[in-house]
Amino acid sequence: MAAMAIPLALLLSLLVGILLAPECVATPDMAPATLLQVKSDLIDPQGILSGWSPEADVCPWHGVSCLPGEGIVTGLNLSGYGLSGTISPAISGLISVEFIDLSSNSLTGPIPQELGMLQNLKTLLLYSNSLVGTIPPELGLLGNLKVLRIGDNRLHGEIPPQLGNCTELETMGLAYCQLSGAIPYQIGNLKNLQQLVLDNNTLTGSIPEQLGGCANLRTLSASDNRLGGIIPSFIGSLSVLQSLNLANNQFSGVIPADIGKLSSLTYLNLLGNRLTGTIPEELNQLSQLQVLDLSKNNISGVISISTSQLKNLKYLVLSDNVLDGTIPGGLCPGNSSLESLFLAGNNLEGGIEGLLNCISLRSIDASNNSFTGKIPSEIDRLSNLVDLVLHNNSLTGVVPPQISNLSNLEMLSLYHNGLTGVLPPEIGRLQRLKVLFLYENQMSGTIPDEITDCTSLEEVDFFGNHFHGTIPAKIGNLKSLTVLQLRQNDLSGSIPASLGECRRLQALALADNRLSGALPDTFRLLTEMSIITLYNNSLEGPLPEALFELKNLTVINISHNRFSGSVVPLLGSSSLSVLVLTDNNFSGVIPTAVTRSRNMVRLQLAGNRLTGAIPAELGSLTQLKMLDLSSNNLSGDIPAQLSNCLQLTHLNLERNSLTGAVPSWLGGLRFLGELDLSSNALTGVIPVELGNCSSLLKLSLSGNRLSGSIPQEIGRLTSLNVLNLQKNSLTGIIPPTLRRCNKLYELRLSENSLEGPIPMELGQLSELQVMLDLSRNRLSGQIPTSLGNLVKLERLNLSSNQLHGQIPTSLLQLTSLNRLNLSYNLLSGVIPAMLSSFPAASYAGNGELCGAPLPTCGANGRRLASATVSGIVAAIAIVSATVCMALLYIMLRMWSNWREVSVSSSDGEEPEAHGKGGKCCAGDGKYWKVGSGLVVAPSMEEKYSSASESSVLHGKLTEASAINSKG
Repeated sequence: MAAMAIPLALLLSLLVGILLAPECVATPDMAPATLLQVKSDLIDPQGILSGWSPEADVCPWHGVSCLPGEGIVTGLNLSGYGLSGTISPAISGLISVEFIDLSSNSLTGPIPQELGMLQNLKTLLLYSNSLVGTIPPELGLLGNLKVLRIGDNRLHGEIPPQLGNCTELETMGLAYCQLSGAIPYQIGNLKNLQQLVLDNNTLTGSIPEQLGGCANLRTLSASDNRLGGIIPSFIGSLSVLQSLNLANNQFSGVIPADIGKLSSLTYLNLLGNRLTGTIPEELNQLSQLQVLDLSKNNISGVISISTSQLKNLKYLVLSDNVLDGTIPGGLCPGNSSLESLFLAGNNLEGGIEGLLNCISLRSIDASNNSFTGKIPSEIDRLSNLVDLVLHNNSLTGVVPPQISNLSNLEMLSLYHNGLTGVLPPEIGRLQRLKVLFLYENQMSGTIPDEITDCTSLEEVDFFGNHFHGTIPAKIGNLKSLTVLQLRQNDLSGSIPASLGECRRLQALALADNRLSGALPDTFRLLTEMSIITLYNNSLEGPLPEALFELKNLTVINISHNRFSGSVVPLLGSSSLSVLVLTDNNFSGVIPTAVTRSRNMVRLQLAGNRLTGAIPAELGSLTQLKMLDLSSNNLSGDIPAQLSNCLQLTHLNLERNSLTGAVPSWLGGLRFLGELDLSSNALTGVIPVELGNCSSLLKLSLSGNRLSGSIPQEIGRLTSLNVLNLQKNSLTGIIPPTLRRCNKLYELRLSENSLEGPIPMELGQLSELQVMLDLSRNRLSGQIPTSLGNLVKLERLNLSSNQLHGQIPTSLLQLTSLNRLNLSYNLLSGVIPAMLSSFPAASYAGNGELCGAPLPTCGANGRRLASATVSGIVAAIAIVSATVCMALLYIMLRMWSNWREVSVSSSDGEEPEAHGKGGKCCAGDGKYWKVGSGLVVAPSMEEKYSSASESSVLHGKLTEASAINSKG
């Protein structure tokens, strides 16, 4: 296919320049002038070109090659001499030159289009400079050019299609620029092309099918671009292709099976695309393949690669796909050359026994899968193993002692599994071990002393296990140790003094243990230490003064211990970014030396015994994001210089003895998320400027002596979650603008002198959950029905105000409510039945309120008067006494009659029985003896007497029932 034509005007211009310009004749006497003009545009810091002078013969000049015996310049090689400046267009005067190499310098400016005049040029090397502009299309005139390497510059624009006219071209290197657009299809005209290298640009589009015409192509490398579409199957026709690198593009679809036809292929890299489907079985035909990388795609299915055919395969990388199944037994069926196997980040399962046949392996990464079972004791069959990475799986069992037979092992990463048992003491035989990661398992026992025999160890991480006992006393034997992470175990005892011998230690994490005692003085020797975290232990005593010599510290967290004395020993470094000393017993003033670390982002000194004023010098920490000085004995005003800390997100000064006003400059801290000044002795008003802190999530000013009203501007804080202004002397109304704070989940305004009604707008705060506390104010009016909209609310306290009216039934909608206090108001009426489950104390002090759990209400819906209640009680008592007297009288009569019958029977005068009933003396109808029981029939007089008493009692009970029914 014909290449794109050079623009006619440009072509004529160049030809005229070549043919008519007298200086373009290839004569020996013209070369010095041309080269000196080239030199004039170059900066030569090393003096390489100092021998270039008009008086000297040109051929011996440094970097110049000539045609033997004729003095005609054929080559210019100034590579790697640190030259800067620009490439002079005068270089086009070297019309006989065949070789130009200006690579690996610091040249700037554009590539001169005049290079297109050098018709004899075969090699042009301008790579690794800082050239700018576009690739001149005039380079397409170089019909004899074989090698073009101009990559690793700052070139932009598209690849000129005119390069397709350079039909002799064998190597085109345009990598590491900023080229864009598509790969020109005219490249397919380059039948002699062997290497096409386009990596690290921003090329788009697909691979043009015309590249199938480049039958001599041995290297096709276009990684790290934005190429897309499918990988074309015609690539399988490039029979001499040895290296194919399309990594980190946007190719989709399946891997074409035709790639399996590339019998000369040694390198195949398709990582970082969007490929799907399975691994083609045809890839096993690539008998010369040494490197196969299919990682970071969406390839699924099982692993179908077998080294029985891929006998030369050394590196197999299948990480970060969605492969499933187990490790195939055919992966390494016999002798294998496989050295590195990377399977991380898939869905593989089962055991890892399938790896044991790959005896040539040096690196295994099977992390981030779902492998189960134990680490096989036969793991020592992999005697060449250098890296064993199995973390983030579900492996169980113990670490087998046989792992200590892997004498070449340098990295052992088993973290985040379910391993148990002890760390075998045989681990000490791994003399080359550099990295040992066992964190987030369930291992127990002591840390064996033998670990200190692993003298090559650089990083040790046992975080989150159950190791107990002491830190090995000879830990100082690990002279190469840079990271020691033993956090969150059950270690006890003191920190060994020998740790100071680990002079290369940069990060030490011993937090969350039961360590005790003082810091050893040998810590002063850890001069490379950058990070130290010892929090949540029982360490104590003053800090060694020599710690001041640790000048490289950046992070210190020794909170929640029992350290005492001054904090000055920790302030020797000017590079601190985090200093957390919370909950210790440090005393004295806050040293101004803390401000030497101008990059400090977290300063937390809370919960100590610090005294004095907050240093004004803290205002120089302009990168500070968190300042927590709470729970100390600090006094004085809040220094105005803190207004310079514009990056602050958390400012906590609560529980001190600070005085003065709440500063208005706080409104300038636009990133402030938490402001807590509670429990101090601050006075004055709440500054309206706080309404400018648009990022504020928590505002707590409680427990001060603030006065005035709550600013309307607080309503601008639309991100606010917590507002706590309780225990002050605030007056005025609750501003309705608080409705705009619609993310509030806690609102406390109690123990002030607020007045007026509760704004109905508070019912719009639908996220209120933890507490709405307006108690102990002077609020009046009725409870707004809108509060029933706060369906997430768990605690509501409106007590000790002057609220009146009834409890709105809308509160029945508060189904999450578990605490309610409406006591000591002027509420009246019936308590809604659904609210009766709260204790009586919730409603105490409301004289007109009635219903459960308070006393019942009268007919008018009000609680009965005390005199009425007393009368009812007296009536009930009288009725009860009357009933008791009547019953006593009846029992006495029965007893008396029984006595008479007994006497008569004893005289033998029992009457004759008649009939079944055994009746006797039926005439007077007084007595019946039935069986062995005696029934007394009352006389007419007694009947009336009983009836009369029953009527009276019935009437009293009916009256009482009526009264009760009204309750």
